[in-house]
Amino acid sequence: MVAMTRSLEHLAWTNDKLFAELAALPAEALAAQYAPDAWPVGRLAMHIVNGAEWYCYCLAGMPWTDLVLPTGPADLEVLRTRLAELDAVLIAQADLPDELVEFQDEDERGPYARTALRSTILAQACLHAAEHRAQIACALEINGFAGITLDDYDVWAFAEQE
Repeated sequence: MVAMTRSLEHLAWTNDKLFAELAALPAEALAAQYAPDAWPVGRLAMHIVNGAEWYCYCLAGMPWTDLVLPTGPADLEVLRTRLAELDAVLIAQADLPDELVEFQDEDERGPYARTALRSTILAQACLHAAEHRAQIACALEINGFAGITLDDYDVWAFAEQE
């Protein structure tokens, strides 16, 4: 059986790299959007962390934190640190049996119980971050902010940095 640990390590590496590179851009880059109704880069970055909190809640019952929408490098560093903590939890979850986990979800009707396989949640954690990295890179490119090149985040770049 192929384990998910390597994919989650890649996720942690790409998350750390993204937040470091975002912090190096001008603060105005956080307001960049790829479409008029799309979330700006800062909101997408915070959403990546929110998503990781959701997956850690589903898998390990971890509590939510009050995240702050980033407006500059200091805020991005806070999010980067939090995301590293969450990524470590996700990596540790890959060592546990692939079984149904139960968690509480909520919609307009109120809270309700849900289940999902541990592997499905971990795979979604990787896919979710990749989706929003692409949106961030697009928004920055369209608005003339160089620096985020998605090829620099692929598995080959990950292998080379090791």
